[in-house]
Amino acid sequence: MFENILRFFVNNSRLNYFLFILVFITGIVLYTKTPKEIFPSFELDMVSVNGYYAGSSIDMLDKMAVKEIETELKNIDGIDKMATVISAGKFSIILELEKRVDKYNTADKVKDAITITKQYLPSDMDEPSVKVLEIKKELMRIAVSSNKATYAQLIEAANTLKDKITVLKNISEVSIFGDSDKYYDIRLHSEKIRALGLDENAVTTALSGLSYIFPIGTIEDSQNGHYFISTFNGPKDAQKMLQSQIRVTGKTLFLKDIATVSKRYEDTATMYSIDTKNAVDLSVKQSSKGNALELSKAIYDLVKQSNTTNNNMSYTIHDDRSEAIKDRLNIVISNILLGLILIGLLVALLINKRMSFIISLGIPTSFV
Repeated sequence: MFENILRFFVNNSRLNYFLFILVFITGIVLYTKTPKEIFPSFELDMVSVNGYYAGSSIDMLDKMAVKEIETELKNIDGIDKMATVISAGKFSIILELEKRVDKYNTADKVKDAITITKQYLPSDMDEPSVKVLEIKKELMRIAVSSNKATYAQLIEAANTLKDKITVLKNISEVSIFGDSDKYYDIRLHSEKIRALGLDENAVTTALSGLSYIFPIGTIEDSQNGHYFISTFNGPKDAQKMLQSQIRVTGKTLFLKDIATVSKRYEDTATMYSIDTKNAVDLSVKQSSKGNALELSKAIYDLVKQSNTTNNNMSYTIHDDRSEAIKDRLNIVISNILLGLILIGLLVALLINKRMSFIISLGIPTSFV
């Protein structure tokens, strides 16, 4: 039988050339599509449960929530180990699964267990979240800096770039370092309040509802489902907030009549600068399925576009992991080419040129 197969390919030499070219082209295409990494990818067989209860101590959170959840989780099959970390106001439970256990199916069982234990948790505590842990690989960092722009403008530019990067496929996380929460300070003038005959406590109560969202109804659509309607929760600009109307003990007045509004940023836990310029830094992480080289090229295009359209800002890419991958690939390819040249020359000198050509053609084909 084996002789018949050999005789078939000997008699059909053109088919051999066709199969060779097909395998070679297929290998090149698959090589370009395969993600290149320095270290091999692997999956975590872990599920996490995270909960928050503001103002609670470690002991109170352990007794009121964590113990109940752990007791229910012990009844789930497929869990190998359970590790719990509790700090003031929050907790995290990491579940290590046994081998060959479907982690997504186990995560669904954990969600059902959390739903069951919700009746024993404090009524004002949000339901703990459950998620399957995944590997997030550091891809690169991007610094947004400027000597002219304000801190608010730096944060706005960083958030704009973050929105563009997040929509890329296989980008798992984009974090901003040097960012901080924005606040509006409303300073009441007691003399003006008393002159208008208003009570300061009533004014404070009226201001507390200035930025709340209240549901007012729904619109049903037979094709697209339900649309929820809510009140407009007020402008997010200091000058526009001064134009807001409030109603206090039957009297309607503008906020500017009794107060001043100023914007400030909370003191950030991270200070960042690049080349002595104020900056904020974006950390970009990819999923385990992402191609670092393709993602890096797409982000470089976005950064180049941002540098072109925004003259006041400087976008600088640093700590790019794809550069290390390119360097490793270049070393491997150069070593292969050098070995191929040496083997080809030796075979041509010691045997003949035809054999040298066949071997030189077969070695790269075996790689692809």
